[in-house]
Parts: sequence; C-alpha cells; structure tokens
Amino acid sequence: MASPPAKRRSLSQIATQYDRLARHYRLIEPLFLLFPSARRMAVTALELKPGDTVVELGAGTGRNLPYLVDAVGPEGAVIAVDASAGMLAEARRLIARRGWSNVELIEGDAARVKLDREVDAVLFSLSYSVLPEPEVTLARAWERMRPTARLVVMDAGLPDTRLGRFLRPVAPIPRGVVLGDPYARPWDDLAGYGPPVTERFLLGLFYVTTVVK
Repeated sequence: MASPPAKRRSLSQIATQYDRLARHYRLIEPLFLLFPSARRMAVTALELKPGDTVVELGAGTGRNLPYLVDAVGPEGAVIAVDASAGMLAEARRLIARRGWSNVELIEGDAARVKLDREVDAVLFSLSYSVLPEPEVTLARAWERMRPTARLVVMDAGLPDTRLGRFLRPVAPIPRGVVLGDPYARPWDDLAGYGPPVTERFLLGLFYVTTVVK
C-alpha cells in the first residue's frame, strides 16, 4: 500500500497533547483496542530474564511496567523514558502504589536520552509511530544494547489488506487523540540492523516487530 508523506508533530506538541490526556489515558485505551493482551505480547517478545535491564522509550503512564517488572524480577531494572511530564506523573503514582524500587523514570527526548548502562532489551510500545525522529531514536537505543539484546516495537498501523484499504480514508481522524502515524513501517528501519520478524494481530491493525542485536 502506497503511503502518503508523514508529517509528524514536534516533540513539544506531542508532550503537550499527552499531558492533557494523562489523567484519562486508562479510559481511552479500550476505545482503540489497547487491551492488556497486546502489551503482554510485546513484553513476551523481549524474552526478558530475571536480573535483566530493560528500557521502554515512550513509557507513558506506565501501563507496561507491571509486565516488565514481573519479567526482570526484583534483581532486574526497568528504565522508563517519556517526554510528557503528565504521563510520567501517572507512572510515578503507579510505582508508589506497587512499591517498586527497581524502576527509574526519565523525562526527556528519547532520541537524545543518555543511558548510563548497557541494556538487555528495548521496548517501543505505541510510541515508535509517534516519535518525531524515530530513526535517530532507534540508532541511539541500538548503541546501548548488549550483544543478543532484543528490540521490540509494538504499535498500530494500516495493514496491506482489504481492511487497511477500507480504513485508509478515515485513518487521520483519530490523530487528534492518538498521535501515531498509521503509515509507519518500523520493520523497514529495523532492516538495517538485522532481519526483523513481524507478527500482526487484531485483524492486522496491530503488530509486534522484533530484531535481535
């Protein structure tokens, strides 16, 4: 399917939009079929082990944190990066409620964040299609990944199917609420690092793409 040129919003515009959505994000998710099963699938694809260090770029309100913390165990570490102070405030409340001591929150640009350690896995969950500079962010993350580390992108987009062609005229409409580019093709960007494996689900509208360093 030919895709139109993507014009992504600036990081400040994105952060402002998500700041407004932060308190209500949990209620909005089901409207866009963002069920826990999709998040579990993404975390499973990371193949995390107890003691691992994982970074999530675009962590939002921390909806993936329970699955990530459970996967790495108390000896592991989870680093959550997001540009939206409002979203991270919600994540901070979640961390306090759960009493986690191995989760670090970083507010900033995922394309320029400086990690002080190598990591065993990187997760982009519903964030790669939103980021203003996804290729730059990918390259920065790849530098901090250990050999055999896994990078996973879980996101939504129009499939090259009859359903995708049917939805194409209305695809831009939800972008006032959910900012992702429905024509993003992260597997093309990842092909420069290794052979990506992509699995689609929920009528092909969502996908998990994985590459191993």
